[in-house]
Amino acid sequence: MIIHSNVKESIKKELVNAKSIWVASAMISYKGWLFLQQNLPKEASQNYLIGIDLATDPKVFEAIYTDTNLNARVYETKYTFHPKVYLIQKTDNSFTAFIGSSNTTNWGLEKNVEMNFQINDVAECQKLLVWFKNLYLKGHMIDQKFINEYKIKFKKAAGKAKEIEREINNIKAGFFNDGEMFFSKNQHEIFNGRYHRVNTPDIKKIRREVREKFLKLHQLIYPQFKAYGLSDLYSHHQSREIVSRHFFNPWSGNYINAMWLHYGKSLNHLKTYTTKDKSINKPDSFINNIRMQVIIHEDDIGIWLVLGRNNGSRKDREHFRQQMQNKVFQQKFFDALKKLGNEYWINVPDAPAIQNFKTPADLVKETNKETLEQYFIIGCNIHLQDKRLSTENISSTVLKEFSKLYLLYEMMRHV
Repeated sequence: MIIHSNVKESIKKELVNAKSIWVASAMISYKGWLFLQQNLPKEASQNYLIGIDLATDPKVFEAIYTDTNLNARVYETKYTFHPKVYLIQKTDNSFTAFIGSSNTTNWGLEKNVEMNFQINDVAECQKLLVWFKNLYLKGHMIDQKFINEYKIKFKKAAGKAKEIEREINNIKAGFFNDGEMFFSKNQHEIFNGRYHRVNTPDIKKIRREVREKFLKLHQLIYPQFKAYGLSDLYSHHQSREIVSRHFFNPWSGNYINAMWLHYGKSLNHLKTYTTKDKSINKPDSFINNIRMQVIIHEDDIGIWLVLGRNNGSRKDREHFRQQMQNKVFQQKFFDALKKLGNEYWINVPDAPAIQNFKTPADLVKETNKETLEQYFIIGCNIHLQDKRLSTENISSTVLKEFSKLYLLYEMMRHV
């Protein structure tokens, strides 16, 4: 059915019975946003793909950011993102869609000379849903940094019609370049604190993507361990544990603040620690022993040597403390630590940068601060946009840093 005037009323009639909605719009004004929110049932699932080539109101992005139950992304392309699609699944599971020229604004929905078409054919609507989902995978999650930068640039652009194109290009230029990086911006963004306890289908899907990326990285680096001198470093003996969990569970708490790929002692080695202790801190657990890991956070990738907390890594800690009483060992450990480079740090309270350790005695003083209640970490964090983390470079980056840390791993490891 052709709708050439006031498509707003036609959409409104369908929104009130919506179960789910998918909107792909080149531009959304705040009034257009309120129109959708005021007419949708509260329980309806909402999915948005929004362009930044035109002047979407910053208040729309702010509203989206404050509601983690919404699924919304910004789509950036070197051309113009220009669709106007409103796909609605109703409570009886039937579909209807509106396709045409109307952006999600008062002008587009009811005032401009516009042309739209309403489709009720299920097969065609399903094709639209596939189209939307394919583009959505390439969209960018909306974070506070984007909103802050966008608001500044939007304000300038709003009063300067002749400069709008240049200002929008500046906005687009600020986006993370997913194309060359191993982990996407979205795969980092889900470790922002606001998502730690969010378990929507969209976030769960991205967590699974992170797991798959880590498994791919494992396949790239693990066969090369011996070539890099990592001769006694092993992946987890249970394949499902090679990468940390990507799903909520009641034992670890219903939150995920990071994910990691880790390596440590062999199963035969761990069996020598077996006792009657079956608690979470049992000494023969892989995670309760010294490990090397690649860990993803919101803004970086960490490459770490880790001793566990809450009695984790007790054997290794006791071994390390005993060895550090030996002057020869102190010097050897000091020399190996200094060779790591200026990016590295240790996480004991108020520890100086590694480059500022002047003598082995300085190191002993700082390492004596570590306790069983806290993780003891020697590591570096590499910014998410660093070229060392590109798809082309990440495997060699991890292997290079692992080979630097491995000498310390061998010295700290209980055997």
